[in-house]
Amino acid sequence: MVLYEYPFNESIRTMLRLEHLFDRLGELIPRDSALDHHFALVTIFEIMDVASRADLKSDLLKELERHKALLNSYRGNPAISESALDEWCSASITPSPASTSSAARPAMR
Repeated sequence: MVLYEYPFNESIRTMLRLEHLFDRLGELIPRDSALDHHFALVTIFEIMDVASRADLKSDLLKELERHKALLNSYRGNPAISESALDEWCSASITPSPASTSSAARPAMR
């Protein structure tokens, strides 16, 4: 079990909050009770609320790029599997131009 005392970085707190909400949602979805479905919907709304922050997407992309650069620095090390690095780096998330332009997003009313 990993114990987090008090992360000082707001970005880390947000990511931990999202991790907790997705874990809770994963626990609630397979259940059959109407009350569990209610709490699953409440959890989805909480995820939407946390994820609605404008800077969250850019923070997550920066974090992924930082990890990708760190992993790429391991290339050439005989103790590291090149195929595993290639697999992770090719599966990493990169934004498409359409997803970052404001014209591609529907207007919220």
